[in-house]
Amino acid sequence: MTGSARDGAASSPGTLLTRLPGRAQPQTQALKGFEKSIEELKRRCTPVFWPILLPKAEDFHRWRVQLECGCIHEVFTRGKDDFPDACSWSDPITQRPLPAGEYWCTNGHGEAGRAYRDVVEWLEREVKELPPDPAESPYEGMDPATWAKIRQPEPHSAAFWRVRLSCGHFKGQVTTDVDWRPEDGPKLSTEKRAAEMRRKLEAMWSAEGRAGWPEEGPERDHVQKMLDLRWPRPEPDQDCYACRHAWRITGYQRIGWLTPRLDTKKASDTHADAERRKAEARLAKVEAEARMLRRQLGLPSDDTGGSTKKVHVGFVGPHHLVPNQSKN
Repeated sequence: MTGSARDGAASSPGTLLTRLPGRAQPQTQALKGFEKSIEELKRRCTPVFWPILLPKAEDFHRWRVQLECGCIHEVFTRGKDDFPDACSWSDPITQRPLPAGEYWCTNGHGEAGRAYRDVVEWLEREVKELPPDPAESPYEGMDPATWAKIRQPEPHSAAFWRVRLSCGHFKGQVTTDVDWRPEDGPKLSTEKRAAEMRRKLEAMWSAEGRAGWPEEGPERDHVQKMLDLRWPRPEPDQDCYACRHAWRITGYQRIGWLTPRLDTKKASDTHADAERRKAEARLAKVEAEARMLRRQLGLPSDDTGGSTKKVHVGFVGPHHLVPNQSKN
C-alpha cells in the first residue's frame, strides 16, 4: 500500500456498504472454513480455555470485502452491525493487529517495491545465540570483500527486537547488539568510513555489466540514505513487509449469518406455543388430582372435563374434616 493511500481519511463504519461484483461462496464451504480456523485455534490454546476463547458459528455474520488492490475476500464479524472496516484484523506474520480499516491480502501481488518506515517504538526483545556466519555471502550481489568485513566468523549473540513503525504496523526480528538500548541511539560510522563505503558501492553500481547490490530501486535508495546518515546501526527506518500486503477496505456487502437463523416472530411464536403446552399439562394434572380428592371426600365427581367447582373445607373437631359446598 502506498503512503498516500494509507494517509487517507478513514470512513465511518457502515458508509462503505455497497454491492460488489461476483458471488459469495456456498454457505457449507464458508462453514468448513470457519471450522478449520477453530481447529487451528484449538492447537494454539489450552483446552481449559476453549469455552472462553473459541467463538461459536451462530454468532458470526458473513461479508464480502473489497480492498484497494481490487481483490475481494470473504470475512466474518460478530454480528450484522459489526462492520468490517471497524474491526482490527491481524497481521499473519507478526500476529499483531493491523490499523483499523486495513485487511491482509493473501493473493501475493504485493512483492514489488519495498516500503521503508521510521521506527517509532522499540517494544520487546529476545537474545539468541547464533552460529558462525557462512564463509560465502548469503546475499546475492554482495562481493566477497564486503562480506569478509561484516562476517562473524565465531558463534555470537544478538538481540532481536519487535518494533512499531510510523505506518502503524509492527515488525519483528530487528537485530541489534546485545548491550544496545533504545535510549543509546544508533551507532554511527566515522565520516571517513562512510565516504569509503560510498565510493566502493558507487563504483560497483556504475561498473558496466554489473547490477550491483542492492538492485536499483527502493532498497538502493535506502542504502544511499543510510550512507548520508553515516551508516547508523540499528537503522532508524525498516522495511515494512505489511505495507506490501495490507490494503485499505474500500467497500463491503452483507451475505448473511454463518449459520441459518429462525425468524424472530416465528421463534417468539414457537416459545409461546411451548409455554402454553406446559400450562395445559399442569392444568390437566391439577384437574386429575381434584377428581381424586372428590372421590376420597365422597363428593359428586365432575365429569365435564372443565374447571373444578369451588369447595370450602372447615374444621369442626381436631380429627374430622367436613366439606361445605359453596353456593353457586
